[in-house]
Amino acid sequence: MKADQLQDMLLTLRFEMQRSFGLPGLLGALTIGAAAIVAVSTPSVDSGTHGMREMQDPARVARTANAHRLAGESSAAVDPVALDTLPGLFPGFTQSANDIAVIFAQARESNLTLGSAEYQVTTEAGAPFTRYQVLLPVKDQYSAIRHFLAAVLNNVPNAALQAIHVERPAVDGNILDARVRFELIYRTAQP
Repeated sequence: MKADQLQDMLLTLRFEMQRSFGLPGLLGALTIGAAAIVAVSTPSVDSGTHGMREMQDPARVARTANAHRLAGESSAAVDPVALDTLPGLFPGFTQSANDIAVIFAQARESNLTLGSAEYQVTTEAGAPFTRYQVLLPVKDQYSAIRHFLAAVLNNVPNAALQAIHVERPAVDGNILDARVRFELIYRTAQP
């Protein structure tokens, strides 16, 4: 049977069903056909859920939980060593001027209009890190601001985007006023 003949036969069948049963009957027949297809494919789905019934076995669940607990205890012994080496991965605070210069260079490359920035250094007693917050007022289109944020986060590895507040001064405008707060993390000088 050729494709044209099959198409003609299906079209004739559709018109005959629509004439006999009307549009609601035709839609009902299509719904019944779809339900039949779902019913035929359901056994294959049920066979795939057999493993889920095995997971509900209480003894098996307990053995799995015990194995995860033991694995967690062995990794807990590694964590203090990792935490001791973590501060050494961050640059010292002397790097802060270079990081600020990189942030401003990224703003120039993104053609952003920057306002006057606010800076705040926070060091907690005994903490291995110093936090340097930089609050920048930015004015430009959304895509330029997004490009600037991505460039800073890609080029200053010790920078984190803490907050961004965006306002649109004019309803029909595409220029946004944003306040972006970066936090730069540095290791504290060891005594």
